[in-house]
Formats: sequence, structure tokens, C-alpha cells
Amino acid sequence: MISKKGIQWIREQLSEVRYLDYNFGLYDDGVGTAYLQANFPEADIVTGRIEQQFTRKWRLSEHMTKSEIIQTAFKCCLTSEEHRCREHFRYKGSAVYSPNYDVDELEKLCKAHKFDYRKEP
Repeated sequence: MISKKGIQWIREQLSEVRYLDYNFGLYDDGVGTAYLQANFPEADIVTGRIEQQFTRKWRLSEHMTKSEIIQTAFKCCLTSEEHRCREHFRYKGSAVYSPNYDVDELEKLCKAHKFDYRKEP
């Protein structure tokens, strides 16, 4: 369980982090651990309306060093940018690398063995 002192110390570290228009929040998951989650305004990929978009959650511990906390915030940004790139990259108008596809549907595609191999010379 993260103490109030530990939460405050982590918040102080995160208060020094800046990246574009991201807001970094520290949240209690209700069972004694905390997580970092960032949010930023961007057009929804389906509706096109500007809405707050949220990154995945990154678990934190009061036993982390300052460097680990800051590196976790950095990893949050990198992963978020990869997610955004996958959503916006298009091939023939489709987001072929979207991170939002259903994993069970992707598994079916894998079983179909529709690979793109080089032909032998």
C-alpha cells in the first residue's frame, strides 16, 4: 500500500514533467497501488470530435527512484505516440496497424496464415 507521503513524493516528481499538451495524473486504484495516466485533447478516431484521450495506465510504487518515475512518464509518452501513429497511419485508406483491433479477430487472421513472403530468386 502506498503511503500518503509516498503519493505526495511521486506527485512532486510528476509535477516537473512536460510533454506537448499532455496532463499527467496520479491515481489510486483502490487496492493500495497507484498508477500514472496521461490525457490530452485530440480528435476521436471514430467521431472526429475533440475529446480528452487517455493513455494506458502505468503502475507505480513508492519504492521507485525518481529516475524510474520520470522514465515511466517518458515511456507513457512514447507508447502513446506509437498508439497515435498506428491509429493515423493509412494504407489504401485503412488503419491497417490500428492498436484498437479485437485481439481474437487478430488471432483468427494469424491462423489464416496470410503472410507476405519474398519469392525465391
